[in-house]
Amino acid sequence: MTEQNDIQQVQEWLHRYIGTTLIIEKQELDDTDTVHFTLSGVDERSQDNEIDDYLESALLLRGEGHTQNDDGETVPVPGDTYEIITHDLRIDQIDDANVHLNTERATYKLSAK
Repeated sequence: MTEQNDIQQVQEWLHRYIGTTLIIEKQELDDTDTVHFTLSGVDERSQDNEIDDYLESALLLRGEGHTQNDDGETVPVPGDTYEIITHDLRIDQIDDANVHLNTERATYKLSAK
């Protein structure tokens, strides 16, 4: 399966859960963040972005969410977008309620709540 096919499969999975709260676990290096994100839409930013050449291609999850900081306090996700960089994106697992992704920088586990 190609990277573009994986991106398309993830987009289709996400579209099924618009209006639902997703639990997104992102592990990068030794840091794991867990975000509860109510999905209202999904867009894609291509690598040939006319506005900013430095922005990488990404899936843009639209909605609102929150995470817990180190003190256990709930903190809103800044802005209304959660980005999943799509460079080198691979699906490790996908089923009705979960998707596990790998990129060169991070791993993601998305679950429908």
